[in-house]
Amino acid sequence: MEQKEYPKINMLQIHYFLEVAEKGSFTSAAKQLYTTQSTLSKTIISIEKALGLTLFIRSHKRLILTDAGRHLYERWQKLLEDFDHSLEECRILQSGYQSMLSIGMLDSHDPEKFALPQIRNFTQHRPDVYLSIHSYPVEAIREQVLNGHLDLGYTVLYDMEQLQTEELDYCVINVCPHNVGMLLGNPLAKKELIEIQDLEKCKFVSISPLYTPSYNGMIDDLCHEAGFEPDYVRYTNNATSLPFNLMSERDVFICDRNFRGYANPSFGEIQFRPVANTRSGVALIWRKANNKPELKEFINRLDVNPDMWF
Repeated sequence: MEQKEYPKINMLQIHYFLEVAEKGSFTSAAKQLYTTQSTLSKTIISIEKALGLTLFIRSHKRLILTDAGRHLYERWQKLLEDFDHSLEECRILQSGYQSMLSIGMLDSHDPEKFALPQIRNFTQHRPDVYLSIHSYPVEAIREQVLNGHLDLGYTVLYDMEQLQTEELDYCVINVCPHNVGMLLGNPLAKKELIEIQDLEKCKFVSISPLYTPSYNGMIDDLCHEAGFEPDYVRYTNNATSLPFNLMSERDVFICDRNFRGYANPSFGEIQFRPVANTRSGVALIWRKANNKPELKEFINRLDVNPDMWF
């Protein structure tokens, strides 16, 4: 077989390219990488020369990825993730464990309420299996499970209901009503139970649909069923930022009792009230094509009502 010649690109160059593409600026990327703008510029030029591609359009304000550059960014980003994942697996096997399960947690939720008891139960029965736990925002959980970097992912129930896919299986871990988060001065804080119609004159703080479209879809569905359009006043880039964006007594956001800030004394000015006749909660998801026996054993050990499987 004829030996193929590959472009001479090393891992450091790939890392530099990804950071420049992420920041869209040699200046910002250089600060993040603790190197110089000149070094980064020369690195990108050497990559483009080695590949025979133009990866960036240089403007006086910022660097813009070309179509080829964006494609390479997406592929090389996954390449580095796979590389890091393979090294982690090797270190685990060398430490004497028989296998590994990678589990994703919601960074916006309190794992003690739904995930950690199940994980502790599994480790008691299978101490030979290394559990690698990672924290992600809602939108990343699904992606990391689909690309194989996570074996299991705990995610919000609405994400599965809004964006079902044939590639995933899931079971519902817990069910609870939606809750409204609001400032103490909001008139609705005087009520013990809120109806969806009560929110018609409220201003919604929401995660941007650019990041988590299923969150907006959930709010839209709730309001449409009550006969009104939600009035969005402010968008955030993640769920953990929602409480900090309540600026007026009319502002509200939607969560449930698994939310990390729920009934947190540090959020003294924020009140949470359940919403009548609504359904929220947490689901555990995995790829149907994942045939790890440890994965199936973890799922089989869950103390979950069979009616909660989908």
